Amino acid sequence: MQLLTSSNHAGRCCGVPALAAVALFFIGTIASGQAPEPAKRTTQATPAIAASPVDMVPLPERRLIAPTMECAALVAKDFSRVAEGPARIQSATIEPATAQRAEFCVVKGYVAPTVQFELRLPTTTWTGRYLQGGCGGNCGIILNTVAPRCDNSTAFAGAFAVGFENSGHVGGDGVWALGGEEVREDFAFRAAHAFAVAAKAIISGFYGQTPDFSYFQGCSDGGREAMAETQRYPWDFNGVIAGSPAFAIAEAMERFIWEARWGRDDRGVLVFDSGAATLLHEAVINACDLLDGARDGQIDDPRRCHFDPRSLICRPGQSPPECLTALQAEVAQKFYDGPVDGSGRHLFYGGEPYGSELSWLERYALAAAGSSMFDDAVRNMMFQGSLDADASVRTWRFDLSAFRELSRRGALFDASSPDLRAFAGGGGKLILWQGFADPAAGAYGLPDYYQRVGQVVGGLELERQFARMFLIPGVYHCGGGYVPYEEDFLGALVNWVERGAAPDQIMAAAVLKDGAVRRRPVFAYPVQTRYRGRGDMNDPRNFVGRPPAVANNDLYDWAGASAGH
Repeated sequence: MQLLTSSNHAGRCCGVPALAAVALFFIGTIASGQAPEPAKRTTQATPAIAASPVDMVPLPERRLIAPTMECAALVAKDFSRVAEGPARIQSATIEPATAQRAEFCVVKGYVAPTVQFELRLPTTTWTGRYLQGGCGGNCGIILNTVAPRCDNSTAFAGAFAVGFENSGHVGGDGVWALGGEEVREDFAFRAAHAFAVAAKAIISGFYGQTPDFSYFQGCSDGGREAMAETQRYPWDFNGVIAGSPAFAIAEAMERFIWEARWGRDDRGVLVFDSGAATLLHEAVINACDLLDGARDGQIDDPRRCHFDPRSLICRPGQSPPECLTALQAEVAQKFYDGPVDGSGRHLFYGGEPYGSELSWLERYALAAAGSSMFDDAVRNMMFQGSLDADASVRTWRFDLSAFRELSRRGALFDASSPDLRAFAGGGGKLILWQGFADPAAGAYGLPDYYQRVGQVVGGLELERQFARMFLIPGVYHCGGGYVPYEEDFLGALVNWVERGAAPDQIMAAAVLKDGAVRRRPVFAYPVQTRYRGRGDMNDPRNFVGRPPAVANNDLYDWAGASAGH
């Protein structure tokens, strides 16, 4: 062990852009890879580097730990006897340092039977930390970035060994789910755990010791993986970041089918165009912006907004895009409401958040015809090909019977258990976060989950000792947004785990359309960000945190509530 210390790694973040939205939605179509050579044909290309306005949180200093062997020699080591994670290394090569990344030994291989992975081991800068990144969509590829994007600068600066896996299959089209229960279990929960076990064994072989601290960071399906880890394998990681987690995949299909059904007219034409979406968004912001006490172009909590899109229906003498058609107004309300049965009972945690309108044209449920999503997620993943041949978005029944069958069929993939007592008891720390204009996850599911966790562990104050939730206004699914805030969750988590510094607030930063940089504190829920009443809206010093006057009740009344969601 060298008597040197790691870099604090502070300063302004420069990371990779947010991943394509379709790759991060709960169930999205991702370009298929090919088998069987692990980690060779299914690795996502590294995106171009772009600047970010975030001031990063310095990591605690730790001693540097040098490898005990050459990188290439790892191929000869036998990891086939690792319990719960038997692995084979297929290649180990040096990846030279760049201006943004340290030098790594890049290890590619697979964990039995079919979990392909890439593991980057710092050659001169390791500090005893391991970071495992989550996947996205239906997975089937190996990602090489985390979300929020700014955290990549910390992740790949050399303090961490960093690993990613493909959830046990190639191709994100859903056909893989017809391969049997084992491959479905890999996607649902086993792959991330098995790779974590194997990665730690490989790290031990390379450095002569296991990681002192292990972390997991994922968003969308990667957020679901993160939650499954805390629920099923609470000893795998000391700290976990779960962003926009798709913890109720099967039930989310009700909403995707709903939007695919109503998002196109009888001719198959999209109901909304850019003019209608822009008009509606501007009207929503104008109506609800001041609910948080600041006229700043963002809605801090879309659950408090109650805008009626029918107020924008064209009057005599008007025509789009200066107004909405009656059909556009009707569909907008259906999107805000989310799927309901004939008696008005909700079949998911609500619908689109107010403020998400500009993202609707790119939403999977609108941009795709609907049939591929239905076949991949519903027919193949949930029903394993047993649905009637004529079942489709157009024939789906929005009733309790269909909901319960879909929920039963997809229960394997859910990660909605609120019982995190084992994770908390082992000293684990959890950061939950979500964009509050997220068109995929909505605005109600994560707060509902957070309250249910509190009920299990004995109340909010006990929950906050190990789990904090941050709801970021203006942000879409895992990144971007009409106010595209970014945040350093990784630095906050590491300081919480290693120094006991619980994150009471996260500093969010965004480059606005006029080029100005807005910095805004986002406080750990339920504390609310409030404007002092004067001063620059982009200056964080003009905002304070205030707890709610009355305790929130975030439990959502929907058909899944009785099933423990």
